[in-house]
Amino acid sequence: MEIGVLRRDGRTDPFFDGTAAGRLAIRRCEACDRWYAPDASGCPECGEEALAWADASGAATLVTWTVTHGRPAEDGTAPPPAYLALVELAEGPWMYARLDGVSGGDLHEGLPLRAEFEHPDEGESYVLFRPAR
Repeated sequence: MEIGVLRRDGRTDPFFDGTAAGRLAIRRCEACDRWYAPDASGCPECGEEALAWADASGAATLVTWTVTHGRPAEDGTAPPPAYLALVELAEGPWMYARLDGVSGGDLHEGLPLRAEFEHPDEGESYVLFRPAR
């Protein structure tokens, strides 16, 4: 299932610069050394408003997931399902992402995952997670 064309909005430039280079950039509070998801705007622990961007390891575990099914084509064939997940990064924050290389029977809470990067012809590169091997 196609996810569509992703575009950066200025606020997300460091995240998409990272994905283009095959790196997962997330937010980090330098004042108290806590890590946050890419969309965080401040640190709720110490009140710091200016979070830095830092490279995460790319290791994660599966927290939960959902399966989406696309509309069948006119000939009745159905596209493969898409697996959307909430993952916990090794650094601590949770983030939403697409899963790849999995089937419904493979999925379970705590499944070790690894960040991978897709580089489409149009739009921004993006992160997805595959089972760690």
